[in-house]
Amino acid sequence: MAIGDIPIDYTITFEKDHANVKVTYGLKVPMGGPTLISDFQLTVDGTDLISGFIPGQTEFTGVKFHTLSTPDKDATVSYTMSTSQGWNAGEDDVLRGEKIYDEVYFPTAAAASN
Repeated sequence: MAIGDIPIDYTITFEKDHANVKVTYGLKVPMGGPTLISDFQLTVDGTDLISGFIPGQTEFTGVKFHTLSTPDKDATVSYTMSTSQGWNAGEDDVLRGEKIYDEVYFPTAAAASN
């Protein structure tokens, strides 16, 4: 898929600091196009951090926080998103329990090349 074919430009960062996880996210669709954000979910260790997402947005940014119940164990982090045009994306990774500080970064190809 070419960079121009990705309908949502996004960056999502999960940052672990001891038991605290900070998640920073930014999603944006191209101006003037038909695409809208239909769904967006973030999870840390099975806990959904985005509740009540309202479909039909063109931009969605923010910061969420989560406290790990067992920070010395690995915690799975993930995201999923979809558009009104049928495009879907999602990934998962792990914040490592053996690390006091850890980070997982999910950029679109367009964001990664900037």
